[in-house]
Amino acid sequence: MRITKSERLWLTLTVLFYVLYNLPGVPAMEDAQGMMIHGILTVVPLWILGYAGMKKVYGVYKLKEQKTSKEANTNA
Repeated sequence: MRITKSERLWLTLTVLFYVLYNLPGVPAMEDAQGMMIHGILTVVPLWILGYAGMKKVYGVYKLKEQKTSKEANTNA
């Protein structure tokens, strides 16, 4: 299975924002304004990347519907 260009971009951006979110000492724990800015610049993009990326990936790799045993018996 090959990784598509959109998957590679999605993975790269997700890892980048995750690393930025987990920088030690950024922001200072006592700085509420810094924490809000840090959250907006890292957590919000992570959420957006998570949902948008999954929608894109699942759109590419659609799951096949499996017939239930009841449907299989009626078609036979």
